[in-house]
Amino acid sequence: MTKPRYTVNGAFSSAVPRNSVDDFSPGHVGTAVSTTVPSDEIVERGAVSDSRVSGKNDLKESRLIDRLGDLRAEGSNKDEVIDVYHRLVRHYLSADKLSHAERALEGALAFAKKTYGEDDAVLAPIYIELAFVNYKLSAFLKAKSYLEPALALQEKEHGKVSEQVAFVVHKLGRVYEALGDSVAAESHYLRAVTIYQNAFSEDDSQIIVARTDLHRVRRKRKTASK
Repeated sequence: MTKPRYTVNGAFSSAVPRNSVDDFSPGHVGTAVSTTVPSDEIVERGAVSDSRVSGKNDLKESRLIDRLGDLRAEGSNKDEVIDVYHRLVRHYLSADKLSHAERALEGALAFAKKTYGEDDAVLAPIYIELAFVNYKLSAFLKAKSYLEPALALQEKEHGKVSEQVAFVVHKLGRVYEALGDSVAAESHYLRAVTIYQNAFSEDDSQIIVARTDLHRVRRKRKTASK
């Protein structure tokens, strides 16, 4: 059976995810937009715009769900089922519907397990996306519970010294930091940096971020010990 593969920015990317999700960023906040348009006019424009966007989003969601139902009823093109789940998750994430995205990802994970087996590498990026969604929902223990099997699968598929493994280890560091475990966070950040160095990645953006996180948590621990 041919395994589904996706672009780097895909929800279930089998490559190292870059710029696809919020990267488990600590202290992520929205950015205010200044404007000189009167507030009552902003509200009126916003209501019309939201209504149009909502209508288009509802139609897209309905079509994807209908297509998913048709494919699962046919039971033939299993790879396309995963692809439709992928598009549905991207749709929910773009609309900031995290709970909807989580349910769609849970469906994708259950289907992938049944189709490819519980130890197949195709599950790893789905686990990573589930971890991201739960991180955004502040469900850090759940995020950790998804990253751990993702790490095991990535190590099995790509080897312990690989960008894919470094990426997951780095995100585990973010989760541990969010949980208040700075010791475990530092350990994971250091491991991620070491793996990135030894993997000889052509893209140094990830190692820069991991190093920044490592230095930040070390400063935090040093400050706390004074």
